[in-house]
Amino acid sequence: MASPINSEAINAALARPGYLPDGTTAALLEQSRDRATVIAILFIAALVYIIMALRCYARIFVLKHFGRDDWLAVLCLLPYTTFIVLAIVLIRLGSGRHFVYIQYILDNHTINRTETLDFAAHLIYTTALLICRLSGLAFYSRITRRHHRLTWSIRAAVAFMVAGYIPQLFLIGFHCLPATSLWPYAFQPEVGNYTCLSWGLVYVTNSTISLVCDLILFTIPAAIIHVLRISLKDKLKLVFVVMPGLLVIAISVVRMYLVVVGQWEADESWAYDPFLAVEIAEIGSTLIALSIPALKPFVGSVFAFLDRNRTDENKFGSPQNHRTIGTSNAHRGRADANGDITTHELDKWSSRSGINGHQGTVEPIRSRSSEPIIQQHQDRSLTIRGNV
Repeated sequence: MASPINSEAINAALARPGYLPDGTTAALLEQSRDRATVIAILFIAALVYIIMALRCYARIFVLKHFGRDDWLAVLCLLPYTTFIVLAIVLIRLGSGRHFVYIQYILDNHTINRTETLDFAAHLIYTTALLICRLSGLAFYSRITRRHHRLTWSIRAAVAFMVAGYIPQLFLIGFHCLPATSLWPYAFQPEVGNYTCLSWGLVYVTNSTISLVCDLILFTIPAAIIHVLRISLKDKLKLVFVVMPGLLVIAISVVRMYLVVVGQWEADESWAYDPFLAVEIAEIGSTLIALSIPALKPFVGSVFAFLDRNRTDENKFGSPQNHRTIGTSNAHRGRADANGDITTHELDKWSSRSGINGHQGTVEPIRSRSSEPIIQQHQDRSLTIRGNV
């Protein structure tokens, strides 16, 4: 998995008097954290695929409703997987080794290849992030579709993210004039053929846009929680649902730090391996954070299954079992004609008020067992539906 150690080239370079900078040793040239980085990348990828598989199971088999946000999340896996493959190839080529290794050990053809792959990888990375964020906004739009102010805020967020995506693409695509996929180092013979922006300038700019997009994406749930007329205790419960979004923001900040290190420190390439791992974690953590609400019906169905086995109840369980988290959530998912579910806590909140503040008479929707398990306003005013 790690880049192979080119012992022959290293020994040849060490044997040439005055070829390498003073203090350069074989140990330094052979030093690598490629293996650890690839393992971390594969672990993150496996976790993301597992979470996404559970999400798809919950939406298709428990709720029997696969929304636009789910399709976008699945679509995001295509560029995400491609980016993971390119990242591992870049690592194997030696892109994350010490800068002295790249300058004095790698041949110019390999360096050019890594630059082209980095160019393609980050076009794909930027696209994957956009699709992932649009998936989150589609989810927010679905649960707030009758709250006009939030709906327009989400539409504005979509417009901002698409508008931010365009300069990100142009900065990467036209980082040099004439346009090229290369990003020549100062020591490469191609450096005189192009006029290029610095790698750090482009990536700091793109990282800043990305960070702002993450802040917007994970601020919207806070606005949704704020407009709910519920107790502080209940709001704190919902805050824990969106807590993973804070991790995404933290990862975006770390990425920006690694960009600065990768451009303005002498050993600039040494930060490239963790930089790739952080980028993969950024997309992955965004997918996970946006998938956590969707896992609730899956967990509910598991608890319902265990509860049925334990109590030997009928298919839909007893009314008392509706007080348990698992049974409640599983039945609620079956009761909604759209495949939506409403958690026990949000059912209680929706019976008191809708997210748009309208009060209405409450009438139960009955499951096949004829037990009232979901309450909905007759005037169809919006409540936060657990359509997650």
